[in-house]
Amino acid sequence: MESKSKKLKRNQERKEERCDLDKLSCLPDSILTHVLSFLDTKSAIRTSVLSKRYRLLWTFSPCLDFKLSEFCTRSLDSYDGYVFSQVKNSSVASFESYVNHVLRRREHSNLTMFRLSLHKDVGLEFTENCVNYAAQHKVQHLRIRGFVKRKPLTLPKLLLTSSSLITLHLHNATSYCIELPKSVALPNLKVLRLKNFQFSNKNFNGQVFSGCSSLEILVLSKCCIKPGNSLKILDVNCLNLKNLEIKYWRSPWKCYDEHMINVSAPRLASFKFQGHLARVNFKEALPCLDEACIDLCYPTSCFGVDASERKLRTSERFLSVLRDICNVKFLSLSLKTIEFTTEDKYREKTMRIETVMRLLERIGTDVLVLDGSKEQKQKLLPESANCKSKHKDATHIAIPANVIHFFLESSPAAEFLSVEIPKASSDQE
Repeated sequence: MESKSKKLKRNQERKEERCDLDKLSCLPDSILTHVLSFLDTKSAIRTSVLSKRYRLLWTFSPCLDFKLSEFCTRSLDSYDGYVFSQVKNSSVASFESYVNHVLRRREHSNLTMFRLSLHKDVGLEFTENCVNYAAQHKVQHLRIRGFVKRKPLTLPKLLLTSSSLITLHLHNATSYCIELPKSVALPNLKVLRLKNFQFSNKNFNGQVFSGCSSLEILVLSKCCIKPGNSLKILDVNCLNLKNLEIKYWRSPWKCYDEHMINVSAPRLASFKFQGHLARVNFKEALPCLDEACIDLCYPTSCFGVDASERKLRTSERFLSVLRDICNVKFLSLSLKTIEFTTEDKYREKTMRIETVMRLLERIGTDVLVLDGSKEQKQKLLPESANCKSKHKDATHIAIPANVIHFFLESSPAAEFLSVEIPKASSDQE
């Protein structure tokens, strides 16, 4: 008969063998829940069928990610604590039931991340319960894409005064799904992203930004000041702000002159603008500005306003912004921005390389002059005191011959030489 000590030894050996085969399961719960936090909530719950070790492990995950779009296209996995089963799913009600079930089953530990993404109308009470749950569990990173038709979501006071919140993303799926708080007290918030919000005197007095004393990154995407409202200036006062992004500002053209974004951010290090240019005014110097990126959309005509007028005024405003950020160390302008600001100001002259080579052999001076007249025939003229165009408004560009030689030697396979010449005043009219 096998002795007790031998049995214990054999059991220990079997246990070690199992650990060798499944080293992941031998890790402590804290590490396993950290691993599960990198999975979306649905995948994390699926691990509960792997073994008894994982049955309730997902309930300790500090991250919850709920996206309605994932549940309206395929069947829904339902978990009752013991087994998985698939439930036919095509309605918002099924999604709400799933989320409520997960929140009930989860251990009441603090949350690192909570995301709720909605693309269909759901019950207001359901959305409020989700946000309240996140606030009660001291969420650090919160992302809400709201979709409520009847009444906007009001963020709870517990969330707006949270000391744990670090990142807040609020996205209105339609123009009025989430009510923008008029004031907040978020001492540790570092990242604030607002998408598709309308600022007005009812929801904005400047405190939504100044109440975030540690704010470092602010992104305003597809936002605007409400037309016809008494609010005309959006004050962004953030003493510690380092990164500001304004994407596709949506104020209508009729409000272009009266709506303005006033920025007071002395520590700003990065400024990015994308879309139709808005009136952005930097109230003070920017000594810390390292990077500025501007990507302008091409202005189009709108009711009562010609496209050329919009281009002219937008170009003027663009130059004003450049003056405000003149101390920037690195400036990036998109190709669309460069084309927009230079359009109709230059004429391109193109010649075959063989023609350029022949002219270089003939001239006796060190400079070539490119004739910028409107003639179809394009030519390089040797510099001469008597070299005058027949067109009084023509523009000439003088190019040192050694520069052309350098370009030709550096590009042996080139077939054409193109030069942009500023148009004469009569050409631009």
